[in-house]
Amino acid sequence: MKKIALLILAIAMLPLASASPIHEWERNVTYRNITLHAPAVAEGSNGYVGVVMDINVTMMNGSGNVFVVTSPLTQLDMQGSARLAVDVAGMVTGRDVGEYDFLFQVESDAPVVGGPSAGGIMTMGAICLLMNLEPRDDMIMTGMINPDGSIGPVGGILPKGEAAAEAGMHYFLIPKGQSIEYQTVAERSGPFVFYHKVPVNVTQELYDNYGLIVKEVEDINEALAYFTNYSFKEETSTMPVITADYYQDIMKPLAEHVVQEANESYERAHFSFERTYIPTGYPWNNPRGRVSNSLSTAKDALDDAELALDNAFYYYSISKAFQSKINSLFVIHACQYYNGTDIETIYHNVSAAVSDAMQAAAETPINGLVSLQCVGAAQQRACDAERHLNTSARDPLDRLYDLSYAMERSGTVYWWLNLSTHFNESYEINETGISGLAEKYYDYAQSIVSYADILSEETGYSRQFVTNAYESLNDAQSNKETLSAASLFDSLEAIANANLAIEMIGASGDMLQDKMNRSDQMASYAIQRARNTSIEPILAVSYYEFGKSFELQDVVSTLTYYKYAYMIANMLYLSRGYQPKELQKTEAVLSEGDGNAHTF
Repeated sequence: MKKIALLILAIAMLPLASASPIHEWERNVTYRNITLHAPAVAEGSNGYVGVVMDINVTMMNGSGNVFVVTSPLTQLDMQGSARLAVDVAGMVTGRDVGEYDFLFQVESDAPVVGGPSAGGIMTMGAICLLMNLEPRDDMIMTGMINPDGSIGPVGGILPKGEAAAEAGMHYFLIPKGQSIEYQTVAERSGPFVFYHKVPVNVTQELYDNYGLIVKEVEDINEALAYFTNYSFKEETSTMPVITADYYQDIMKPLAEHVVQEANESYERAHFSFERTYIPTGYPWNNPRGRVSNSLSTAKDALDDAELALDNAFYYYSISKAFQSKINSLFVIHACQYYNGTDIETIYHNVSAAVSDAMQAAAETPINGLVSLQCVGAAQQRACDAERHLNTSARDPLDRLYDLSYAMERSGTVYWWLNLSTHFNESYEINETGISGLAEKYYDYAQSIVSYADILSEETGYSRQFVTNAYESLNDAQSNKETLSAASLFDSLEAIANANLAIEMIGASGDMLQDKMNRSDQMASYAIQRARNTSIEPILAVSYYEFGKSFELQDVVSTLTYYKYAYMIANMLYLSRGYQPKELQKTEAVLSEGDGNAHTF
């Protein structure tokens, strides 16, 4: 009872919380407003039916907020679509959307089925407001917006088109490749009912029945031309990315040095393996077989590294040599273990190396945008080494492999730290500036990763990209306070994976090749644009080259590294401020169902 009385007395002595006072102020606000229409599907008594939503967009000077009001209420991804729409509008126009607030008011006669299909038209509205453009009022569009500006696939094209025609629209823009839609048809044969899908030419169907002209569009810039007769000049780079003399002069000697180290490490591993007894164990647990396989893997990676070096793929050569060194060191560590060296002794040696590498990465000063990349990459690799050092694998060989990886990864820290000394530094940046960039991109990464997660859950696509994005996001959060450069690049990788998670929804076949080509152009242009402002995007170039090496083998890996390259080069360019892009007059042509063409 006495304890309770003391507790009550203590609570009574606490100061009472009070609401903050009301603040009032005045500021000048400039508004722009536009209303566009978007087709959607709603659940009717006899299945899904098309409806037309009104999307009213208001832009005002502000601080980068995006608000969404829906009537009736819709599903959660509308907020994510609006946020992404504004971000893409900023990318396409070259305007800093952080200087504005956007309000999207979405109204429909019926609750629409969830899905991001209004993302494209939301982006169109934001672009028109940023550029003060008047869009056509007899055109409607469906399609999700991808982070790279492309228009992603959606469902319900036919009922959406029917609703658009009934609302008086003359033109209907749909995502590329969706002119054919499949409908389920039931056929009865005696007492049995069979269901099968039949293709429907949406373009012909809507034109024949309603006179609605349907046009596929690949990206938001193409759609802008149809809506406004204006578009932005296509951004392409004609300059080589990985053949600049100074890049070869610096990266080639490093690649030669690392390949030589890998050769020497392999020879030591082969020598040790031939002279060490390693038990064969059992078919399901064969230590000698596993170590032998690692020796073969080391040799294969070494051969790839030498071939890449001969063909001037220097970063790829270094990466393959690194993989060879990991496997060779694992063989050496395994031989030491079976010759009587305990794992704790090996751990002690690796731990000291990792600790030294982490200290070097944390203490190396960052003076500009070149050293920001090199030190940031070094910090990321030091963290990677530390993670593998501290794994808790029970199997001795698993533990030895993690230790081998940690040791070799700690060595790559010094490669990156030394690289920055070979390039001319550009644009000073201090710790406050780095922390600000890290915070900015971390906040955006949180938003886009959450949105990608929602879309992935809804569609069943892209879970691996989402998983990768969350891993990078967690790393960014862990490093924010102590290793802000690493945190910045962790966030960029999280954004890149989230972008890919969104862009890969429904992608297959030729679409993958198109996406790879688009990502290639975006990355190479971003790299060239950074160079034009005297910033050498060495990390972006390295990732671009690594992605290029996978083009004929692994489209997904190529896309991933192209996206990394784009994100890094674009961040470097934007760190110097936004450069508004100029519009150009465009004559967009739509073909009717009967083959006639109209220019408008």
